[in-house]
Amino acid sequence: MGERLHRIRAERQGSVVPGREIDSRLSEAGIRSRLRTPGFWAGFNLLDVTDSTNRCAMEMAESGAPHGTVVVADAQTAGRGRLGRSWVSPPARNVYVSLLLRPDMSPAEGARLSLVAGVALADAVEAMGVPGALKWPNDLYLDDRKAAGILAEMASGADRVRHVVIGAGVNVNMVPGDFPPEISGKATSLRIRSGRPFSREELLERFLDAFADRYGEFLDGGFAALHEGWDRRDFLRGRRVRLRRGRGEEWGTAEGVDPEGALRFLPDGAAAAEPVQSGEILEYGR
Repeated sequence: MGERLHRIRAERQGSVVPGREIDSRLSEAGIRSRLRTPGFWAGFNLLDVTDSTNRCAMEMAESGAPHGTVVVADAQTAGRGRLGRSWVSPPARNVYVSLLLRPDMSPAEGARLSLVAGVALADAVEAMGVPGALKWPNDLYLDDRKAAGILAEMASGADRVRHVVIGAGVNVNMVPGDFPPEISGKATSLRIRSGRPFSREELLERFLDAFADRYGEFLDGGFAALHEGWDRRDFLRGRRVRLRRGRGEEWGTAEGVDPEGALRFLPDGAAAAEPVQSGEILEYGR
């Protein structure tokens, strides 16, 4: 799976190392030392560089890796977002992580785990002092720009999940010049939003703890148990949006996300909103 990363620990007092840039390199011992939920995570695979942490985790899943396996990379050469999009993944800037899960649930329930991860990521970023918003179905926004994306991939039988891999790419310490021109006006990072650098290790630890907590809530009560955590951060509520579902596209208004994780979508000219279980928001208004 590649060589282990050689890591230097950042100062433990907050996120900023006074007087210099943070070099928040990661180590399994360092991550585990501050986790509240170390028992949830079976093992860590830390890579200098890989094509995609999701691909690595899916390969490990097929080889029998256990529930709670974590794959982290310092850089990706072919980072992936939803619908075949690429994810810009330079070294020593961001968090690229994939979680391997083997939940005993139906494929319909497994599909909601990307929403669970979204709430957990928003929890983690908020705990770092940066409030974020959640754009259905899989993005974290800071102000009006995208800072993180989640990609869930699943293998299942007719009625039960075999495994799910949830990948998250979080722009942590990127500066404006790090983004390619085609996304520079649409993307942001925690550092750009707040004006200070952050410890990637601390963010990863907070995300893993938050995910373990939210996953337990999901098992006990479904997405309804997490609904408030999404609802108060809903980026799209009240906005006009252009929705693609299947092969069709239409304009309407986003009226929030329901307790099952579906987008409440009111098509232009319709009398009532309808639940949308899967789709893509192509445009949105203010």
